[in-house]
Amino acid sequence: MKLTHVWFEIPMLTDAPSLLLADVVQLKPMPGQEPLASAQAAQAIFAGATIPYTGEVFDSLPNLRFIVRTGIGIDNVDANAAAERGIVFCNTPDGPTESTAEHAVALLMSVAKRIIPGHLGMASGGWPPRSALMGTEVQGKTLGLVGLGRIGRRVAQICGAGLGMRVVGSDPFVSAEAAAQMGVELLSQDDVIAQADFLSLHAPSIPATFKMINRESIERMKTGAYLINVARGPLVDVDALIEALDSGKLAGAGLDVFDEEPPADDYPIRFHSKVVLTPHSASVTGDGRARIERMAIERALEFFGGQRPADVCNPKVYEIGLRG
Repeated sequence: MKLTHVWFEIPMLTDAPSLLLADVVQLKPMPGQEPLASAQAAQAIFAGATIPYTGEVFDSLPNLRFIVRTGIGIDNVDANAAAERGIVFCNTPDGPTESTAEHAVALLMSVAKRIIPGHLGMASGGWPPRSALMGTEVQGKTLGLVGLGRIGRRVAQICGAGLGMRVVGSDPFVSAEAAAQMGVELLSQDDVIAQADFLSLHAPSIPATFKMINRESIERMKTGAYLINVARGPLVDVDALIEALDSGKLAGAGLDVFDEEPPADDYPIRFHSKVVLTPHSASVTGDGRARIERMAIERALEFFGGQRPADVCNPKVYEIGLRG
């Protein structure tokens, strides 16, 4: 099948679309219209994280044969619904690894060193007292990783070999031997939560992980521990987190993701002095974005070139059969 029309949920920031043939029509949302109104002719969609791609959406796009998520997250695309309709769904899991891992470490260091309160105090013309900026060293501390996928492994490498931290982790799909090769001591999730001085989340958003960080799990954490989340917002019960920060149970948190995005203007966590917030921007670097966008285009070209593309998220589509 020849690729003639593609639709971009969000504009690509690099020259990756130049890899497409010159006669491929590149569609995008039109101001004042429902976003997908301009996607009717699309055979391929380059999806972001905002629109839910459901069976109903796929039924409304009869020309659609292929969808690729520009990033690692796949929770806003119904992979089973796509497969049932013969639509191949891919993501670009290797694209954001380095950028997101570095961002997790940046949040960890920011909360440990009280960077934001120091900056805000000086930016307002003051000179904050050192007693208000008492931080902690990370060398020798225990980093707990929930999830040892691409990003978790890279965080382990940076913090273990680079910062001299003890690294423990949990992942039901990783053996103790494989973890040891990463420099990670494999423990149960409960033990990781209990032993971590810095707990960093790298798990997917699925029913089993919904609000995994809640009042009960926080109670098992060390007093004075820190929480880092660059994975998905629904992993954390924000009300429980605020309570723990207010009580002193937790010393701080670094969050890049939220259960609602963007969060409301009066979202309580926005204003907490012990929290460093970024707007789901962990993967937003020029290097990372170029890698993600190029991979997304390559997956589409592989598919429309008659190949089975890399990183297929719904492999049973090949058992069911592709949309004709």
